[in-house]
Amino acid sequence: MKDKLKKLCSTAIFQCVAIAIVLDIILEILGRHSFINTMKYIVNEPLVFLYNCSIIFFTLTLALLMRKRVFGYGIISFAWLLCGVTNCIVLGFRITPFSAIDMLMARNTITIIDKYFSVWQVVFIGVALFIALAAVIILFLKSPTIQGNIYRIRTTVLIVASFCMVMLFTKIALNAQAISDNFANLATAYDKYGFVYCFSNSVVDVGISEPSDYSEEKMLEIKDELDTVKASGAKFAKRKPNVIVVQLESFMDPSYVKELSFNMNPIPNFTKLKEECSSGFLTMPAIGAGTANSEFEVLSGFDVAYFGAGEYPYKTVLGSTTCETMATQFKKLGYSTHAMHNHDGTFYDRYIVYKNLGFDTFTPMEYMYDVEHTQKNWEKDNVLTGEIMKTLKSTEDKDFIFTVSVQGHGRYPSELDYENYSYPVKVTGTGSEELDNEWTYYCNQLHEMDEFIKDLIEELKNYDEDVVLVMYGDHLPGFELTNDDVENGNLYQTEYFIWSNMKHFIDKDEDIPAYDLSTKLFDVIGLEKSAMQKVHTLYSEDDPEYSDVMWNVEYDMLYGKRYMYPDGWPYEPTDMQYGVEPIYITDIKEGDYQKVSDDPEKAPEQLHGYYIKGENFNECSFVWINNGFKKETIYIDRNTLFIPDITFDDGEEVYVAQVGDDSIDIGKSEAFIYQAPVAEN
Repeated sequence: MKDKLKKLCSTAIFQCVAIAIVLDIILEILGRHSFINTMKYIVNEPLVFLYNCSIIFFTLTLALLMRKRVFGYGIISFAWLLCGVTNCIVLGFRITPFSAIDMLMARNTITIIDKYFSVWQVVFIGVALFIALAAVIILFLKSPTIQGNIYRIRTTVLIVASFCMVMLFTKIALNAQAISDNFANLATAYDKYGFVYCFSNSVVDVGISEPSDYSEEKMLEIKDELDTVKASGAKFAKRKPNVIVVQLESFMDPSYVKELSFNMNPIPNFTKLKEECSSGFLTMPAIGAGTANSEFEVLSGFDVAYFGAGEYPYKTVLGSTTCETMATQFKKLGYSTHAMHNHDGTFYDRYIVYKNLGFDTFTPMEYMYDVEHTQKNWEKDNVLTGEIMKTLKSTEDKDFIFTVSVQGHGRYPSELDYENYSYPVKVTGTGSEELDNEWTYYCNQLHEMDEFIKDLIEELKNYDEDVVLVMYGDHLPGFELTNDDVENGNLYQTEYFIWSNMKHFIDKDEDIPAYDLSTKLFDVIGLEKSAMQKVHTLYSEDDPEYSDVMWNVEYDMLYGKRYMYPDGWPYEPTDMQYGVEPIYITDIKEGDYQKVSDDPEKAPEQLHGYYIKGENFNECSFVWINNGFKKETIYIDRNTLFIPDITFDDGEEVYVAQVGDDSIDIGKSEAFIYQAPVAEN
């Protein structure tokens, strides 16, 4: 009996099954942050649990193709555990679980890691990864090597059979509705269907699948219906107001959280505005994260639920494909279109994507001035007031300005820095001093964002052109809340208001999805609508055809044959300009510069180099030589940079590039040709 058991344990099938079960249990414990909840999941959903195990089992069978089979088991298990640990960490900072698309965000994540982890935590992660790498190398060296022919028929049969088993189980489970491939709520899906299936699905499920009834005939029928929709005829349309849309990072009314108590209202201006203006709840596609998907829904009218699980279209299709948006529609109506974000322009690849969404200019943090920062080093929103007003005045046309704020971004610290920051808003009621501090920090960011709202509206009241302003929260903050914790009972709802400096400008209050906000805005003003806005006008969510029409139109625009545009696709990438004030060099002079040290005990350092004179420099300005060599740059003021320890040759091309935290130059000045001074006789 003992020999039979030993023989069984030595078989590849038994080893793969045992490892798969253990791995899946560990992954669910990491994802649910609870052993008890994991056991409840296994008991309540045993078939789903075994289905997840079958996926891991298939991946483990690939190790049978390796001579070092133990190493193969180890490296595959390590890959799963790395994903599980990452998911565990991610869920400590946001509600949305880790999915494959997050791996495309790795570059952006590195630039903001200091906002989530302390130096020692970063060091610990680095040491842990080093130890893991060392363990993998040792495992490779120490694991036994199988001799002889390993590519036997039964090995191939086992791998193919396990793959077919997974495909069959998937089809059966989908038909029986034990699992789903349409994740309206990613967090709920992970909880219900398990980490392994949901993460695996996010790897293969990208883009919008072709609807079963998609055809040229159907799309032309939809086009004919949409062509019947005319502008609403509101009296404001003839005046063509400037339009400003501001997406507020993690903004909410914290009084909706039942357990919290405040010494003052953190957002008195927003509270007043939503009572006086057209306002309501917006249903957003995410909680605690997913800013880019919120803004995409508002800009395009698309429902991101038709894309892959957890997908960010900004990181996939929109990097190379143009799309109909509010910006493209405003351009048709003669507007200049501008985007603005007080964080790195490369975040979510906005510096690439915005060209495909129809924006003429983009002003990211790299092109802003006098930017202040929070305790967690996020850029404050007060800089946006001046940038918005400057943009309004930069053209003779009417302007559409889409602004994405960042100040309210998590993670929120449990220890407050009273020495360097003021926290007038005090929050209690959570039962935990650390959590009270996190809410206090967050609500003070809201308070400052609320001051930005007031300052911007005061500026717009005094502006001599008609303006319509829309403001809304992109998603709720990343606290561990449930629907029962908030008064409105829905964690996917934020709020919006529509304000104008025009008299008698008001519309009814209503709760709408984020992708319907632009339709409401165009209705209020009375402007001609885009195709997707016409879809929202013709169909309501209660209409049985609504979902099918949305699906077909979204697919046709981004992945299909664009049958709705028989005369040709009208949208091309814009020649987008960064900032509204050009950066340029006017002169280069050799000289000395006295660099003062941050340490008061150290004497100033005398440097020899060159002064770069010009216009509109800032702390993100760096000197480039011959279009590629970046030189150490000292920022002096908006008109002066200094580069030490260099000698220019006559005829060299000199640029000033704007570089963010990720060291990518997203824009540069025109070339300045250096001319060496003529020696005097």
